[in-house]
Amino acid sequence: MSDEQHTKDSGEQDLHDPLKFENEEPSTGDSPIPIFLLFLLAGLCFWGGVYLVQFGGESGFSKEAYTLDYDPHADVVIVQVSLFDRGAKVYQAQCAACHQGTGLGVAGVYPPLAASGWVTGHQESLARILINGLNGPIEVVGKSYNGNMPAFGPNGLNLKPLDIAGVLTYIRQEWGNEASEFTEATMNSYMDQYASRATPWTAEEVVLDLGPEPVADASVAVEAGAPVPEAAH
Repeated sequence: MSDEQHTKDSGEQDLHDPLKFENEEPSTGDSPIPIFLLFLLAGLCFWGGVYLVQFGGESGFSKEAYTLDYDPHADVVIVQVSLFDRGAKVYQAQCAACHQGTGLGVAGVYPPLAASGWVTGHQESLARILINGLNGPIEVVGKSYNGNMPAFGPNGLNLKPLDIAGVLTYIRQEWGNEASEFTEATMNSYMDQYASRATPWTAEEVVLDLGPEPVADASVAVEAGAPVPEAAH
């Protein structure tokens, strides 16, 4: 290499050396957590500990603790709801698709419940239909129907006696119907008699050998917290 070329290369090297130091060295992109975030996290942990100590107590932590006048030792008040109101929810979930919200049914397919003697008549007949189902021809409000009413008892939808008592109370007292309340105790009694029956009733069978008409206790109510069954699919 000539002296002239060597001198030229050295000059270029001297020119580039300062430029190399102007650029930062590559890094992985990590950076330390800002100090204020550390203080904030520590403060939140401290506040949480104080809150749990203050409101946890012997009764255990409660979501109600934010209420200034909350008393963990106060007596629990159970909200009561009538069988009629509970039955209305069961009806909407299980029955309204066929018998309609109006209780008028669907002409020629599903019989009406409004103004129906089958609904307002003897409780035992109605209980039999709901527990075991009904199959074959039946006349309702002067018109003939021939279908299949599904069982709501253990061999069908398996609703609880409370649910069946509620929905029967509802249909016996809605849409202008005026009949007695159907209590859970009455339904438990009928369930004991007919739960083991595996076949649906016919219109002729369901009115045979009926016992005394039960007397409903109008003061009976059930807890609002009891779950209402969802609609069958």
